[in-house]
Amino acid sequence: MKHAVRTATMAVSIALALSACGSKSADPAKAEAAAASEQLDAQEALTVKLNDYIDCYNAIDADQHRGIDTYTGWMKDPEAGPTGKEQRGYGPRPVDSYGLKKCDETVNRALAAEPKLPALDAAAKDYLAQLHALEPLAKEAHDYYSREDFEDDNFAKGKQMHAPLMAAWGAFAASSETFSDELEKQNDQAQREQLAALEKAEGRTLEFYRLSMMLEAKSLVEFMSEDTFDVAEGEKRVAAFNALSDEAHAKVKPEQNNAGWSTFEMSAESFRRQAKERVARVRDKKPYSKLEIQWMDNPTLAPGGSPTKLLNTYNDLVQRSNQL
Repeated sequence: MKHAVRTATMAVSIALALSACGSKSADPAKAEAAAASEQLDAQEALTVKLNDYIDCYNAIDADQHRGIDTYTGWMKDPEAGPTGKEQRGYGPRPVDSYGLKKCDETVNRALAAEPKLPALDAAAKDYLAQLHALEPLAKEAHDYYSREDFEDDNFAKGKQMHAPLMAAWGAFAASSETFSDELEKQNDQAQREQLAALEKAEGRTLEFYRLSMMLEAKSLVEFMSEDTFDVAEGEKRVAAFNALSDEAHAKVKPEQNNAGWSTFEMSAESFRRQAKERVARVRDKKPYSKLEIQWMDNPTLAPGGSPTKLLNTYNDLVQRSNQL
């Protein structure tokens, strides 16, 4: 599935810390406890595997996308590459060595782990391969432009490097989208299963509300990514998120309401305001000014009610959630 806007970070799957023990027994209660324990073990194994994949994605993906934007941003025609008439050029970001090492460790560990997830495992394996293929080309281009060697050869080497670099980047970008889509699908399914198990075992705790709010927020961002969404449905979804947030605020016990939760709630407040503003802009068909259009991709200046602004507030909510 292609999205008009994509999250910059993936929410880490929640690990359940529920207790259920027992062994096979004629006692129905013990048998039920044993079955619950096996289910939790399977959920925890899936969580560990997904978190390994998510750690790799979060460590490196967004940085590479920003880097290629920097590289192509100064070119008149990014497909053709530098002409040699430019005053100066900027290279892509090199593939971060720490992030690449993390991906090597986490992806290979996840590939070997149970449960086997054929589509996601294949996407992760290809993602890592394309990342390694991109790494030497990105480094060479980064060094060339950061050292301003283009001043010595009138962009001759820059022209030579461009096509192989863009081919490697294109393969990585396609792999990134496939990996992200599969990872989001598996992560959403796992989290909804965990949510049901968590509520059944412990009731509506802080962890329940955190996970519920993140799932609903993500659904809102995806639903309102285009200006053609159904406004009535959008209003309904915003109201549901607001009701869940209000319930969480009222029900989370004082001893659970630590600084991390308070910060998460503040971020949730910003998100709900932006979701409301997003619905209003589409409902009222409020156009963007020329200045707002120029600011659309700016992480801090994106106009209120835009999909970019909503996405930015969601990504902040993801970070606050991951810190809890």
